[in-house]
Amino acid sequence: MEIYAHIDETGTRLPDGNRLYGLAAVLTEGTDHALVAATVRSLLLPGQRWLHHYDETRDRRTKIAESLAPLPLIGTIFMTTPTDRTRQEQARARLLVELLPHLQHTEHATHVIMESRQAGDRHDRRVRDRLRRSHRIDAAMPVDHKVKDADPCLWVADFVAGAYIAAHHHDEPEPWAILCAAHVIEVRNVPE
Repeated sequence: MEIYAHIDETGTRLPDGNRLYGLAAVLTEGTDHALVAATVRSLLLPGQRWLHHYDETRDRRTKIAESLAPLPLIGTIFMTTPTDRTRQEQARARLLVELLPHLQHTEHATHVIMESRQAGDRHDRRVRDRLRRSHRIDAAMPVDHKVKDADPCLWVADFVAGAYIAAHHHDEPEPWAILCAAHVIEVRNVPE
């Protein structure tokens, strides 16, 4: 069985001036990939190239969550860590060091797809290579980058991450509650 993990990032400013940085990994079976992609594409408004939680209205976020709820997702891991603006790349690396081995050895992911950040992808590749050299992950699990409009399953990860931030930091609990009622979402806080 092929299991795909799609990873996207999020972040928000905290009341103390620091930031909360997060990565969401949404797991799907390869046989369900086309259904998930088609369902998410059907949610696009005219002129939209992709779904992005932040860009949607509050009402639409609830409707999108209701559309994502019945999808056959294996589960989601959402990891957060505190950081500041100057150390976001270190925060991302810290989360990837925890997340990638978990995806391979616990969730048995066979493919990892991360949203491309163009020049920033080199940092992710360094983390991936370091994990491979230390034998925490192996090459049997490819870790690739794709631009957001190339893979609609990345939009699901974006939406889950955004819904968590909106529920816990922006007084918008509905989409997160809908997603949590329908899917197993494991939330982990990774200390600095």
